Amino acid sequence: MANNNVAGVLNFRDATRMQAKASILIEGLSGRGKSGLALLLAYYLADKSWKDVYSIDTENKSQDLFEGVTLSTGVKCEPFKKVDLLPSHGYAPSNYLLCKDNAVESGGKVLINDSITHMWQQKGGILDLVNQVQAKDGKRYNNYTAWGEPTVLAEKQAIYNTIRDARIHVISTVRVKERFEIKDDHTLASLGEQEMQMPDLKYEPDLVLSMEKPGAMNGTAPVARVIKSRYAILQEGEIYSFTEKLIESLVEYLQKGTDPAELLEKQRVEYVNTIKKILDEDVSKKTMFPMLKEQQGYKDVKLTDLPLEALQALLGILLA
Repeated sequence: MANNNVAGVLNFRDATRMQAKASILIEGLSGRGKSGLALLLAYYLADKSWKDVYSIDTENKSQDLFEGVTLSTGVKCEPFKKVDLLPSHGYAPSNYLLCKDNAVESGGKVLINDSITHMWQQKGGILDLVNQVQAKDGKRYNNYTAWGEPTVLAEKQAIYNTIRDARIHVISTVRVKERFEIKDDHTLASLGEQEMQMPDLKYEPDLVLSMEKPGAMNGTAPVARVIKSRYAILQEGEIYSFTEKLIESLVEYLQKGTDPAELLEKQRVEYVNTIKKILDEDVSKKTMFPMLKEQQGYKDVKLTDLPLEALQALLGILLA
């Protein structure tokens, strides 16, 4: 006999494609225009409404300097909502999450995290927290095991949750530094730029941009190289001028051309392939991996079948 209560809610509806929320990371050296590009993207993603743009400013209130400034597309930067995250608050990822939740509850359409470098290596950030754990119980925790301490794991997971959200577009900036190595002849050789964040962060956002040139009030568009993209409209390795036309095309693509579930599955597959490569290249880590899976509660689950959250935790441990 049919359950009338259930039958009343199991109604057919038209198939519809959900709109994806942006998860964008902009990296670059200081002064390269990360904040400017973030604000420009945020304005268009917020349907050209400054009042719907929210921002977490960790850069000594630097975003206040943009008020009244004409951006490269000719748009004047009007007041937007921002919170100044200071050393007195601490830069724990969970603090960023509180700010993000407040933005969502207030009706914000876009959140800018400027910058997320602080949640990694400043007061209250992950590296600071690891040091605190070791200082408190050095016999139990060393440089490796401290990363598995529950508080550290929870804050590290909060980083992932900070830079993407199904409820709001998220744009994050991150500082980079140039890495060097000493060659056999004792000269320095550049190894390129490296994000000042956790090593596996690049697998989280759907779009990673590296700043080449900042935009200007005279109409010169900001220029950035695409480091990673799950958006068909932007190709990895290519350099783009972020003109109004390109930004509006990106907004339209997110509204019509991509599905959040597809993006998350692409992300999960990237994690699987990365872990496979690490295990193939490092016998000791391959030997240890079954134990790590068991610790995460997935003893008998194949690597290819692991959920995203478990893959995030496992890759973090392998790269620690």
